[in-house]
Amino acid sequence: MYGLDISWKPYIWLHLSNPGPSNNKVMAKLKNAMKKRESKPFKDLLTALRARLRGDVSGLADAALNQNAASGSSSASSNHMADMGSDQYEQDFSLSLMANEEEVLEQIDAALVRIAEGCYGACEECEGKIPKMRLNAIPYTAHCVKCADKIQRGV
Repeated sequence: MYGLDISWKPYIWLHLSNPGPSNNKVMAKLKNAMKKRESKPFKDLLTALRARLRGDVSGLADAALNQNAASGSSSASSNHMADMGSDQYEQDFSLSLMANEEEVLEQIDAALVRIAEGCYGACEECEGKIPKMRLNAIPYTAHCVKCADKIQRGV
């Protein structure tokens, strides 16, 4: 009708319907993933969480930069070693928090991509279903509890 070639659809179905190690993984992941309707509340939650964390990261970056600029003007601040050590600790702590929140932002973005691709709710390791209780607690997780424990222990 509009010059679109739809002859590729049967090929994809034939390709995915043929058993094979990689196709079995794809089919298992898609089978255990949430439907779009089920993932809608999680998408809303992830979007709100992302917006909040972006604000937190900006605030932490501003605080770290302002603290650094304030320490540069020695007339306003004390030159006492303990004060300088406390300032340095606060700045390091802010930068560490900022790095952690940036990592969580990356995980949130990856979860939003999984929702868009239709594979949200399926574990990336074992392709099993991630319980909704876990997704309610950590909506950006990509692993079930068992696989997350293995990854954390380095097994």
